[in-house]
Amino acid sequence: MKAPMELLRQFAPAFADHQMAEKALLFENPDYQAVPAKYKLLIGIGAAAIANSETCTYMWTKMAKSQGVTDAEITEAIMVARYMKQATVNDTAARAFDLLSGDQTSSDT
Repeated sequence: MKAPMELLRQFAPAFADHQMAEKALLFENPDYQAVPAKYKLLIGIGAAAIANSETCTYMWTKMAKSQGVTDAEITEAIMVARYMKQATVNDTAARAFDLLSGDQTSSDT
């Protein structure tokens, strides 16, 4: 099976080019270097993990390792992503728990 970007290039080459230009902007443009590349890579790993993208999590991890990010740093980024995803379940379920508690102060939409 082809990688997602290969498929995007095949069916929507202008969008693939745009996405790669955005990546270059974030990683290569001197105006967007307030966050060091190492941290951008770790953010990419965490965001991909939270988004349930195995392919992107692997790709970002591979890029991070090639740029010297340690296994411990990558593991910690994944654990932070896991923690944050857990926390969003609490938020998502808050209205349901509110309903179960009998507190009807939340609006029913």
